[in-house]
Amino acid sequence: MTRLTTFFVGIALTASLWIQSVAQEKSRVVTQPDVQNQTQLALKVKATLVGHEGQVFAVAFSPNGESLATASDSDDGTRLWNTATGQLVAELDGTTPLFSPDGQVLLTISKTTLTLWDAVTGKFKLSLTGHEGRITSASFSSDGSKLATGSEDGTVRLWDVATGRTTSTLIVWRVKKIPRYRIISRAIHVPVEVYAKFSPDQQSVLTTTYWEDSRAKLWDATGGSLRTELGGPMVKTIYYETKEAGVTAANFSPDGKFILTQSDGMVKLWETASHKAIEEFQGSFSVMKFSPDSKWLGLISTGKDVAFLNLETLKLQPISKVETDYLNQQAFSPDSRTCVIGSGYNHYHATLIDVLSGRVRANIPLVAKWGFDIISEYQKDVDVLSFHPGSNFLMGANHNAVRMWDVSSGALLWETIEGRDPARFSRDGNLLVTVGKDKKTVLLWTVESN
Repeated sequence: MTRLTTFFVGIALTASLWIQSVAQEKSRVVTQPDVQNQTQLALKVKATLVGHEGQVFAVAFSPNGESLATASDSDDGTRLWNTATGQLVAELDGTTPLFSPDGQVLLTISKTTLTLWDAVTGKFKLSLTGHEGRITSASFSSDGSKLATGSEDGTVRLWDVATGRTTSTLIVWRVKKIPRYRIISRAIHVPVEVYAKFSPDQQSVLTTTYWEDSRAKLWDATGGSLRTELGGPMVKTIYYETKEAGVTAANFSPDGKFILTQSDGMVKLWETASHKAIEEFQGSFSVMKFSPDSKWLGLISTGKDVAFLNLETLKLQPISKVETDYLNQQAFSPDSRTCVIGSGYNHYHATLIDVLSGRVRANIPLVAKWGFDIISEYQKDVDVLSFHPGSNFLMGANHNAVRMWDVSSGALLWETIEGRDPARFSRDGNLLVTVGKDKKTVLLWTVESN
């Protein structure tokens, strides 16, 4: 028996080393000696993580980068790994892994139940129950002591992470209960999704709903009382019925001074303290972001042109002409100096923009595949864009490859066909995780750049 076990362990080890070797051979550094001051980049496979039976849809690093969570919906489970050794720490129930900001707790979701685990050992801590509908969102407060969860039951629950006790239940949307005998109505009913997030100072909770028209709502995080509703007066007409356009998304600025609400055809900027709308823009884009330093909001439509909004002066910073057709991605670099957008219907591409000058640095062709349903065309594969924590290069991950570009020039620095999305950097930027080509294996890479 001992010999048989040793034999299979040897096969598994050999296979793992072979996968690492193949992945390394099929990744390459792209050198361009004619470009001065270009970032130098090298990635090596540190570990190959094997064990998921279904496709991996979610990956998440702990804040210190010492733990990695990977999840598969078909497994209905999450695996916790040690990034130093590449060893499996624990197999956990639930998916949608989320680490608390203090790195002490790992959260997973199973339909109407949340489970809290020790983020290092994977040991069970608490099970949080009470929602009557599927949980659609979860958000920790900045210190990790509180948790807000939204559900299809129309509520947001606020939890004490240490005890697992519900401290408040917020009635965000009153769900219409359809009688059991109305089989057809129940079959075509689309549940409302409720989203919640804490303000940076942890004193407020901002909620929005998806599918039903509703205003964003600001709640007291301690007592659970409603402070104000953010929305209106933009209206829309559907089948000859005119009504207020609901808020489709809302976010706090990183410093908490502002709240951004987005509706069909309108964007509003609110002062958090006074709850007053201080700016509004019609026809702005559905994907809008605050810069990490809270000094900029982009992109703003000014008619034919686009601009960043300077949040210190509330003046617009014009941007060199960029294509805005099918603009569906936007991100600021961690140092807030660069903004990238993904746009273009016929030739989908990334545009790198210098924030201070509004000058376009480079246009990078991206992968984009299109599907078609009875309503419209849609993107079924695209490079998902994100910045390295050091802000020096941009990553694009699609179904078949992962690539890196220099932020200052747009030059291609590195690519591999053995990795695919989802792909994430650790907070310190020293590690990268990608899903393998088989969709079930996970590759852990070391990242070296200067």
